[in-house]
Amino acid sequence: MHWLPTAYIHFGEKRPLITGGGSGAIFFANCDLRCQFCQTARWNILGRGRALSAEQIARIMIDLQEKGAANINFVTPAHVAPQILSALLIAVEKGLRLPLVWNSGGYDSLHLLTC
Repeated sequence: MHWLPTAYIHFGEKRPLITGGGSGAIFFANCDLRCQFCQTARWNILGRGRALSAEQIARIMIDLQEKGAANINFVTPAHVAPQILSALLIAVEKGLRLPLVWNSGGYDSLHLLTC
């Protein structure tokens, strides 16, 4: 289980990410970096959200695709990377075909980014 506070089609991203239907943003809670100027602190730092299984996260990805999202945008994802990979395997089997966006603060380890 991992914590997911919200997911929706987001039009507040950079133009290349929203062209063609908006970005299918999936926000994850409980980031441990505690950045002072975090734009999503209410979720990331305060831990607001609900525990979801990999199957449930996969369903959210498919739902965003069906609603017309141009991509799946994982926001603050590094601390739940293994769970995201598990959910992606399920989502691809169910027909997920969108590009993926790894939307992080840039503090990810080289090991994580090259796995």
